[in-house]
Amino acid sequence: PTFPVSCSSRMPRCTGLQVRASQAVHRRFYSVFAAWGRLLSRRPWLIILVSLCAAVLASTKLLLSFGGDGLPYQSNGDKLWVPEDAEASKDQESFDAAFNPTGAFTRQNFVYFLATSGGTVLTAPILQEVYRFRELARRNLTATDICDGGCSPLTPSAVGYSEVCDRAAGDASSELSQCLTYGSAFPLFEDGSGNVVLDLTDAEILEMVESGTGVAGSLYPPGGNVTFDVRRVFGGLEYDGAGKLVSAKAVKLGLPLEGYKSSVDAVKDQLEAATAWEDQLNLLVGEEWTSDPPLSRGSAYGDAIAVEWESPLVDAYPNTAGAIERELSGNISGDVIKINIGFILIGAYALAVFFKFDPRRSRSALAIAGLVSCALSVGVAYGFTTLIGYEVNPVVTVLPFILLGIGVDDMFVLEQALSATDKTAPPAERMAACMGSAGVSITVTSLTDLVAFALGSTSSLPALAAFCCFATIGITADYLLQISFFAGWMALDAHREAAGKPDCCPCCGPLDPSVESGCCGCFANSCAAVKAPEEGLLRSVLRRHYAPALARKPVQVAVVVCMAVWAAVCGWQASKLSVDFEYVGDDAVLQRTFDVEDEYFGGLPLDVNLVTPSSAAFDYSAVSSQLLLEQLAVAAETDPWVDRSSLVSFQRALLAWAWAAKGSASLESAAGGPPSSLADALLPPADYYSWLNEFVTASEGGVFARDVLWVDAAAPGQGLSAARLRATQLPLTEAADEIDAMDSLRASVASVPIEGAYAYGFQYLYYEQYKVIQREMLTNLGLAIAAVFVIVLLILAELRTTLLVMLCVLLTDVSILGVMQMWGLTIDSVSVVNLVLAIGLAVDYSAHVAHAFVIAKGTHTERMQSAVSEMGTAVIHGAFSTFLAVLVLSASQSYIFRVFFKQFFSISVFGVAHGLLLLPVLLVLVGPPEMPSDGDAEEPKGGYPPAVPDVPETQASARVAPGLPAQKA
Repeated sequence: PTFPVSCSSRMPRCTGLQVRASQAVHRRFYSVFAAWGRLLSRRPWLIILVSLCAAVLASTKLLLSFGGDGLPYQSNGDKLWVPEDAEASKDQESFDAAFNPTGAFTRQNFVYFLATSGGTVLTAPILQEVYRFRELARRNLTATDICDGGCSPLTPSAVGYSEVCDRAAGDASSELSQCLTYGSAFPLFEDGSGNVVLDLTDAEILEMVESGTGVAGSLYPPGGNVTFDVRRVFGGLEYDGAGKLVSAKAVKLGLPLEGYKSSVDAVKDQLEAATAWEDQLNLLVGEEWTSDPPLSRGSAYGDAIAVEWESPLVDAYPNTAGAIERELSGNISGDVIKINIGFILIGAYALAVFFKFDPRRSRSALAIAGLVSCALSVGVAYGFTTLIGYEVNPVVTVLPFILLGIGVDDMFVLEQALSATDKTAPPAERMAACMGSAGVSITVTSLTDLVAFALGSTSSLPALAAFCCFATIGITADYLLQISFFAGWMALDAHREAAGKPDCCPCCGPLDPSVESGCCGCFANSCAAVKAPEEGLLRSVLRRHYAPALARKPVQVAVVVCMAVWAAVCGWQASKLSVDFEYVGDDAVLQRTFDVEDEYFGGLPLDVNLVTPSSAAFDYSAVSSQLLLEQLAVAAETDPWVDRSSLVSFQRALLAWAWAAKGSASLESAAGGPPSSLADALLPPADYYSWLNEFVTASEGGVFARDVLWVDAAAPGQGLSAARLRATQLPLTEAADEIDAMDSLRASVASVPIEGAYAYGFQYLYYEQYKVIQREMLTNLGLAIAAVFVIVLLILAELRTTLLVMLCVLLTDVSILGVMQMWGLTIDSVSVVNLVLAIGLAVDYSAHVAHAFVIAKGTHTERMQSAVSEMGTAVIHGAFSTFLAVLVLSASQSYIFRVFFKQFFSISVFGVAHGLLLLPVLLVLVGPPEMPSDGDAEEPKGGYPPAVPDVPETQASARVAPGLPAQKA
């Protein structure tokens, strides 16, 4: 065999340059790996021990985590899904520094109630039943222990709601009456003494809910100017033809707890107490709503159950602050058995492929070494990556399947290359030929996967970036261990085979020459009648039937047309993909609550803040500043996504108060002199801060006290440290609308020249995810495709073929995106990870056939048939081994695992379809001409790999073309 080094008139000069450059790379790679193969043959034990020690050392943190606190784990949504450079994150820091300086936040806990009859909840019996639950939770529910592996007592020993409830800032009391009650319907029914009045007729309840005014003496008295926002606590509101309220399908009960942004020791006790009480709340509803075993012990679950709740009238659906984290970790923990089954299936598959009826040539024991190599790469990925500061997150849990699939694939390539060498050659020469060919192959394919993930590690989404770092290190470890640890065992196995020893007992003596079959040399010649066919069934079908069928013009036309139609359909479906971040499976118990929220409380309005800076940067008392505050209010009111009637401006309220309390003559106007109306009024700059202080401390302005923050409350003249206007954005349900609403309000604020002003709403943190995820997907896919294009072009050394390969890769990704929409998936961090991975895997499926076509001889049709016959079996086996690694995840309860399975199913199916169906047809129709060769080409150092005889399919799932690198299966 020869390397092509010159070009005929049929080939452009640039293509010849590409070929010569590629051959130089091939020669260098072959020389290096052949030398490495000889070293492996001479020093196998040394290389095995060094690689094993290095892997164990890199896995130290993982090994030390067993029996301890485990690896650092991050499940906080804000830390995972919010972009690191998100504007909302910066705004949140500024907002909290001004309006929440203690760093405390609210742990939102809601319980949704529906009438078991399916009817309205606006009846006295239903509301009384919900109130009974509320009082049980607030007065009787306690937690005593927190359980994480083992149970330990809380501090204090019995934590009730009054110890952990959310309170007004600065309130350190433990009185139940001081707990905040927002997110609940009962403030509407409270009288002036704090008693909840529910002894009402259905008509009275309907009237109160419709008007938003409560009983006499309540915070929302009849005839008052303050109304209760019933939309936030009553869901599924229904009206008759005249617009009169007739029913509500759901009622929400809020039980907010105080929380903290950090789990440092100073607040560890409070966090544990809040977590345990929340768990008891779930247990009060039912044991299915918590982990198994539960995270706590207390009055609802423990040695003595003191609090129980059942109701024939209502069904309860809880959603506590830690529900999503619990659901994710619980599902993944529950899938450990499935993970182990997946490993067993892969192990069995590898053993089956490595096993041969000839006990000398069988390599079942070598398969075990390969599986150990894969396990070591997983250990390095988790141990070393966490050692350098990264945290495990829910997305990282799928990494073992990726590394297992890639590692086993590399095992097959190396073993098949060794089997393809001359069995009579010395072990050192067999290892040189094996590593010279297969080493290049797994280097190329590992490099494409590694580069794709390395580029993904630059993502601004923390979960995606962290996963890509874990994957990059894991794939690197897998590659290095395959060419050292596993290859070292291959060298030992080559020596065993040369000595004629049996596979499963290499320490035994050589087998008698008469033994030609049997298991481990036992039952000698018991399998003499069982012989593998000269040509495997799958390869026979491909060579005799499939490849000739693809050579027919009608079939080629049908393939191109069908693939074009399929691509158009998938492209259309992909255009409808939405952005969403739901990491709970459809059959998860928590999904029931989400369904209730979506059906009855979806599209609630969002409270937003228009924050202005300190007096040092913006003098509120100046006439120009007062005008700008009004301009800011008008900009918010006229924003198309803001409810115009919702704007709350302390500046407008202050002017109205001053007009009435100080008189219009004491006010000014922008034109000078007294104002002609309130609309023209401005406060005298000299009196601004003193009047503002007087206003917010008076009963009329007390509601605005939280909107203006003083530098020093005792010295109002020093001005404000910050202030805000409040508004409500319109109810939205679509991610695209939420992004537009956020950007629109930001633009409205930016249109007013107040330096340092910004718009902020808590949900903006999540809107930022929606905004950036599509950009991240396109960026990461684009970078991965560009990098893979360069690598493939270098190896194939043929531009036209490389473009056809990349076309198949792109169409594979389009197909995956289309099927995602058909299968009900959305664009999120999990799906983006798999799309990036699909680039590397899809290249493997197409590049093998393309490479075989480029180096084949004959007409386009003959070369296509040769390529499909030679590489089709390898491609199918490679896809099947990848698919088998995640097959068991199809029954997983974890959303992440199920998405992973669905996308990997698509990668396997469409990768093979484009690599073995569309690409061969395109190569026949528009493929490059046959590449000439120079018979005087210089032989590479170390010699060429030996020619490969026909081998049974049971012995090799891929044939190695003479004189060329083996292809990765």
